[in-house]
Amino acid sequence: MKKTSRPRRPEPPSGRAPRRGPRPAARLKPPPAERPEKPLKISPLAGRFLSRIGVPEPGPFIPDDFQIEAVGLAGREDVIVSAPTGSGKTWIAERAIAQKLSDGGRAWYASPLKALSNAKFLEFSRVFGEAKVGLLTGDHKVNPEADLIIGTTEILRNQLYDAMSGEQNLAVDLVVLDEAHYLGDLERGVVWEEVLIYLPARVRLLLLSATVANAGELAAWLAGNRGRPVRVVTGGERPVPLAGLTLWPSGEMTTLAEAARRAGARRPAPFIRPLPNAAILRALREADLLPAIFFLKSRLDCDTAASRGGPPPREDSARLRARNRLLDGHLEKYPFLASHPHIGAIRQGAVAAHHAGHLPHYKMMVEELMSRGCLDAIYATSTVSAGVNFPARTVVIRQSDRFDGQGFSDFSATEFTQMTGRAGRRGRDHIGFILAVPGPHLNLGLLAGLLGAPPDPVRSALAVNFSMALNLLAAYRPPDIKKLLAASLAAFQGGGAALTPGPRTSASPSAGLEQSFQAHMEFLEGEGLVTSSHGLTLDGQWAAELRLDHPLVFYAGVKAGAWPLRPPLLAAAVAALVGDKESNQPLPRSKPPRRLTEALTALLLAVGPLMDRLERAGFAVPTFNLRPAWAVLNWAAGGDFEAAVAILGLGPGDLAMLALRTADHLRQLAGLTAHPGLAEAAREARFRLLREPVSTPL
Repeated sequence: MKKTSRPRRPEPPSGRAPRRGPRPAARLKPPPAERPEKPLKISPLAGRFLSRIGVPEPGPFIPDDFQIEAVGLAGREDVIVSAPTGSGKTWIAERAIAQKLSDGGRAWYASPLKALSNAKFLEFSRVFGEAKVGLLTGDHKVNPEADLIIGTTEILRNQLYDAMSGEQNLAVDLVVLDEAHYLGDLERGVVWEEVLIYLPARVRLLLLSATVANAGELAAWLAGNRGRPVRVVTGGERPVPLAGLTLWPSGEMTTLAEAARRAGARRPAPFIRPLPNAAILRALREADLLPAIFFLKSRLDCDTAASRGGPPPREDSARLRARNRLLDGHLEKYPFLASHPHIGAIRQGAVAAHHAGHLPHYKMMVEELMSRGCLDAIYATSTVSAGVNFPARTVVIRQSDRFDGQGFSDFSATEFTQMTGRAGRRGRDHIGFILAVPGPHLNLGLLAGLLGAPPDPVRSALAVNFSMALNLLAAYRPPDIKKLLAASLAAFQGGGAALTPGPRTSASPSAGLEQSFQAHMEFLEGEGLVTSSHGLTLDGQWAAELRLDHPLVFYAGVKAGAWPLRPPLLAAAVAALVGDKESNQPLPRSKPPRRLTEALTALLLAVGPLMDRLERAGFAVPTFNLRPAWAVLNWAAGGDFEAAVAILGLGPGDLAMLALRTADHLRQLAGLTAHPGLAEAAREARFRLLREPVSTPL
């Protein structure tokens, strides 16, 4: 990704947009909420694209050639499907699974997100029947012995760990990896790569990916590991073509190509005062470009846009009744949503916000309203582009960069494709649109180039970590582990990836992974978890069950008996390590409970020496964060949800996610049969966390 030259500060955890350097004095005055409405003027070239708007005639579903080819191959070979978003990859998975189940086999469908797994569970339960479908996400465990299991990729990886160590048999004949381009994700790609390395060759493999540049390379890597050919099926063109438009502050609508030529080589113009969202919505309605997804730079922008509503929607009474009926159904099922501040905007304005700061049940409601055609627009951050089914005619883009955790980077081809993949609905549109709105943070030339740019290749993100090292040593000897690491995509591609924390001296990916594993193993041996003959000690065996980001810190707390055994305090102590989002909101006036500070102090004193040794050896260590612990203590002790949100200083969705992540870690502690007191406290703590509105039955 090309870094912009403008120095920028990181985005505050509250979701407020960072300042982007000095602005001219004229920009210091807040713009008025509304401007005089200007008539929409459409250029002739833009008019040609708009003339193609329409709804296809209804008819029977006819699969594309690539879908038929993929289903035919999946019955007998490993297959990678690389196709644009919205092209029907789920239909391929459904048919391949149906074939396997009809032959008496079993299947596993892995997705990157718990929300996606939940949605696929409900969808496939309708297709195959509830008795045949199970769900495993950490939060939910439903019918785990079913013929078809839906779950997150992490759960599948953990089952492979158990199978390799002989603890259980992986009774599956087909594995479907959805969103397989996550293989290159810097944070989670390691899990996808581990699954593909460890999966037995007897299990058929179906990878469903967005379009990537190196599907053939991935197939060659897998074929070498699995000892059989891996076929690549590409989806070709988007099922619905995509056109680029630009809406200028003057009210003129041009094509994106025209706009890029007009802007020339200039960077984003800081003096352009962009149109307000209400004016954009009005223009979209006039040009018949709704429904739309607005990608905005921060949560605050999304919520502000939704709360302001917009021009009254033009809709018939049937659509209004359908929206109110769906909305009322969700409010009846989840009464805690009735107080959400945007309910009125949804009812009256047909607009909504969607981002990680909202409760999961609210987001689910918005997703259903949008998918049913009951909303004109949603205001979302770019994170919604990953995996959420939001069919829209138009995607509105107001900036050409995104915050990457440290600064702002220009959109890559993959990021842009993910965002614009929701534009144009198969079976509902002849054409989809991108609408670029010029402003101080939008580079028209960059967007115009990305519109036709080839996809990015997938590069390995594999890194050795302590959980991986412990679980590999539970199943293999070091020479065999060396072979597994040599079979990685990192080794196959021969360079590039930042492979691991900890010491390393070699530039060769295979040798670098081997050296990193050696460093991890030596540290584990020094801590008494690995024997001199490179097997796991008794402590190492149960520490391997802690498949967490920082398993050694959790292990040290267990070993020292420092984890509090009162369930609310245990949940809070875990949250102190899990909660990594910071708030810039002031702390509550009251002080945190003394029992909490004492418990965290005792835990930190117990694990502190290990953390010092980890840091000296060059490994990452977590921080203890008081505010998440305080919020979770309040919630686990039976407190009010809104009060816990106020303590956390973030959004309701952030507290829900913190509670769910904490519960997932507690699930790991609850499995430590060698420590029954801690296991029982973890089970009780988890039960206290998973109540409305954090978690409800599907």
